[in-house]
Amino acid sequence: MKTSLSTLHLRPHHLLCLQTFIGHGYSEEFVQEMTSVKRQLALNPGTPVQLVDGADMLCRHCPNCADGRCTSEKPALFDRLMADKIEKSEKISLSRTCESNHGDVFSDSFMLHGIPEYLTLSHDLLEECCPGCEWKELCGRVIDGNEK
Repeated sequence: MKTSLSTLHLRPHHLLCLQTFIGHGYSEEFVQEMTSVKRQLALNPGTPVQLVDGADMLCRHCPNCADGRCTSEKPALFDRLMADKIEKSEKISLSRTCESNHGDVFSDSFMLHGIPEYLTLSHDLLEECCPGCEWKELCGRVIDGNEK
């Protein structure tokens, strides 16, 4: 099953990053891409989101992305923690296929429509799914309303 052109292909942990994104990033190109995706989700909260296992549309402007692959181990950990959270909340098992140039995708039978309520970012979710993230302190300040 093919997804529509408006479908966002995102790593699971980017569902959290987008919620606290306030214009900081690895490069101007990265900031522009994050801004665009965040705007799309804000204007169309039900935007279809296909989860990918590996580099996604946001990763291509990250310094840890080389030849379409992530060179850091942390994002894979964050993705696994998020996928576990989604599996528990949705009571499903996310299976992977190899149908995308973005890396492996999670089965087309599972498609998020926007960011589910159970993934609303909180300090507890940040602690659970983002251990050791370099952006965690900034995200915490955004959650507390101390960054705009």
